[in-house]
Amino acid sequence: MSSKSSFLVLGSAAVFFALLTLIFFALLTLSCAMSDGNGMETVWKTKTVTVRNDIDPKVALNIHCRSSEDDFGEHTLYYNQIFLWKFKVNFWETTKYKCNLSWYDPNVKKDHKKEFFAYKARRDWMYNCEHDCRWSFRQDGGYYGDGYLTKQFPPKKMFNYDE
Repeated sequence: MSSKSSFLVLGSAAVFFALLTLIFFALLTLSCAMSDGNGMETVWKTKTVTVRNDIDPKVALNIHCRSSEDDFGEHTLYYNQIFLWKFKVNFWETTKYKCNLSWYDPNVKKDHKKEFFAYKARRDWMYNCEHDCRWSFRQDGGYYGDGYLTKQFPPKKMFNYDE
């Protein structure tokens, strides 16, 4: 290959990567500024996950939530108590928070345990909760949904215990 054609190939590759970089940053800027006029936030805005013990006045719920970057430690929630955290979804939409919960049912003398994802960006940010993500733990399972009044809460049963 001649030095002139080598220069053209290298020059074309540099132009291609420069254009690709410009497109990437333009899309990033556009997506961060997007709004539907009603205040709908994009994926990178602050989210809140709230977990609540709605099981029974005699039941204490133990919960431990964490991500690859955060570990909130173990919390004991008594009836109607909540634990919440705020975060931003990462650019790649891979943000996940996994929780382990346990509680003892005095009515049937049984321990219940469950490991679940309290938040998964690709599952949740458009479909289950756009802003405030709320978990309600009840005797028959975990319920999850958006905290806005326009949606019925809890809209969806996500799991039964011990499955």
